[in-house]
Amino acid sequence: MTDRVLVTGACGFVGSHLIEHLLKSDARVIATDLEEAKRTAYYVDRKDADTKLPEPRYYGNLLDEMDVRFIPADITDLDSLERVFQYEYDTVFHTASLYDYFAGWDRLYKVNVEGARNMGEIAAENGVDHFIHWSTLGVCGSSDTKSQPLTEETGYAPHNRYGRSKMKQEQALFEISDRQNLPVTVLRPAPIYGPRNRYGVYHLLYLYRKVGTGLVFPVYPRHHQPRFPSVHVSDVVRAALFARDNPAQTRGEIYHVTSDPIRQDELVTFIARSLGLPVKRVPLPWPIYKRIAGRLVKLAERLEQRARTNDKRPKFPASMAQYLESDFWFSNEKLKSAGFEYNYEDPKDGLWNYITWCKRRGML
Repeated sequence: MTDRVLVTGACGFVGSHLIEHLLKSDARVIATDLEEAKRTAYYVDRKDADTKLPEPRYYGNLLDEMDVRFIPADITDLDSLERVFQYEYDTVFHTASLYDYFAGWDRLYKVNVEGARNMGEIAAENGVDHFIHWSTLGVCGSSDTKSQPLTEETGYAPHNRYGRSKMKQEQALFEISDRQNLPVTVLRPAPIYGPRNRYGVYHLLYLYRKVGTGLVFPVYPRHHQPRFPSVHVSDVVRAALFARDNPAQTRGEIYHVTSDPIRQDELVTFIARSLGLPVKRVPLPWPIYKRIAGRLVKLAERLEQRARTNDKRPKFPASMAQYLESDFWFSNEKLKSAGFEYNYEDPKDGLWNYITWCKRRGML
């Protein structure tokens, strides 16, 4: 018999891609998310008229073209979730979160922590066989060593509000797993990009297109050069399906989902050339680079605070600026050792796919 699965956050970037992949496997899909009219209770929409500007998007219109049943619900409201759980599910894919670096702590905690707790408890009460949860590499923070990447065994050290909310989200679900025997698998994706993405990695592409030059800072000694993690949405979705298809191996486990690491100067050079921009290289000793990057991060924080005071979304969130200053080096060996194969293990291959998609739609 075909499995029935539930996808939360179905109108989001990842959720919509997940549903497309699930339908190829003949799964019976129930989709849930906020109705678009209720989305403004959690997101601060940009008041600019330019629709190319980076911000979280709602893809509910795509569900109209898919063979799914959509049941609107708010994961912070248990009564609305009762309607969703009128069905029995073999697998719950919990992608729903408030993914917004600009959001305040109260909103992040309500959606990401309390919402996940609601989902975990109702899934456990209804005997769900497998609860596959989307977290983030951001719960680990940045690398504190230049010799070893961060692994799934690394302790929590989130560097922003969003990462802190996802840490508490993980902890809530593992507590439910221990107390109510909910079979949980946690996926920790790197920043996700791919067709339809308009937030996160898109900020970088949009920024360099606006600046018009790829300003590259090779850092010396070379082991100080920061790395940037990323992953194509198709690999994130395929990792979730891999977890579903191998429950005996993946239940109770955490997996980092990221392409191989790429150094920041290599990434910027690749992006600039892919966009047809000139590249200007400015080699810097690590102490000088560290000082400049720190000042840029402080500037981004001040601009974001000014935007927050005016209730406006900043064009470049301070959390993205932190990638300038710190090294984000993560291992993907655990997932690969389990038997998963990436389509885009080299991030340049995946980014080229995404940049091409953006250019064809006039986004870059």
